[in-house]
Amino acid sequence: FVHSLCYCQAVETLMGVEAPPRARYLRTLFLELERLHNHIGDVGAICNDTAYTLAHAHCSRMKEQIMQLNDRRAGSRFLRGVNQVGGCAVDLEARRLDEVVAELDRIEQDFAELESIIFANASLTDRLETTGILKERTARDHGVMGVVGRASNINRDVRRDHPFAAYNDLTLKVPLYHYGDVRARLRVRMDEIHESVRLIGEVRTRIPQGPIMASPACMPDAGAWALSAVEGWRGEILYFVMAGPDGTIHRCKVRDPSFVNWPAIQWAVLGNIVPDFPLINKSFNLSYAGNDL
Repeated sequence: FVHSLCYCQAVETLMGVEAPPRARYLRTLFLELERLHNHIGDVGAICNDTAYTLAHAHCSRMKEQIMQLNDRRAGSRFLRGVNQVGGCAVDLEARRLDEVVAELDRIEQDFAELESIIFANASLTDRLETTGILKERTARDHGVMGVVGRASNINRDVRRDHPFAAYNDLTLKVPLYHYGDVRARLRVRMDEIHESVRLIGEVRTRIPQGPIMASPACMPDAGAWALSAVEGWRGEILYFVMAGPDGTIHRCKVRDPSFVNWPAIQWAVLGNIVPDFPLINKSFNLSYAGNDL
């Protein structure tokens, strides 16, 4: 979803079209749903790499609940086909929005109970604390972003710093930790899970009525270009789009956060034992395809 949103925003800039307010709120809601199921899955996977399979099982269950919620509301577990240039292809009536909020409230209560169990587990904490430390200076030197950056005291989030969709109308708390270890990266994800649920509730309260699609104002001249930035669940995604002749796309360049964050992991593994590498790697959770874009 986040890649399609970033692409649509760049093309909308080229074509002089602004998504209607209701579409911008819907985009925010779906973006936070994507963040939720990925963060919950990552929390479980980190625990699993310490052989704590109970937490992994419960996180997998909660992730599946959200992905089924995606499917019921948007027709796709991965929210494919929701974005269109000019707005959204999917609208949610008030009753459907209320059902989303109610379902997420139940999941958040479930997750909060699991969260307290995780932090009460001394052996798990021992595996996470001081493991895979990425120092702030190293993170800044590599331009690290997203969850990994915020766990190393880099206070940056595109949703707050360069608002898109409906984030300019919403309040956003960005979690920040300075320890830079696996536990800090886990904590950032956990905090963002609660914040995403709260944001979706705020979207439900503030979403305006109106259309969800807008028509293009103009066709861009050949050589015109636009840049779009969106905060995905891994971090900042950039799309550069250049127009070609007759309304075609001449160039489209994607910069995924994994492309930036991959070089930093080699510094986080220094001084750790070999069995901790899978745990450190999972706490970064970088994309091979994102690096190759």
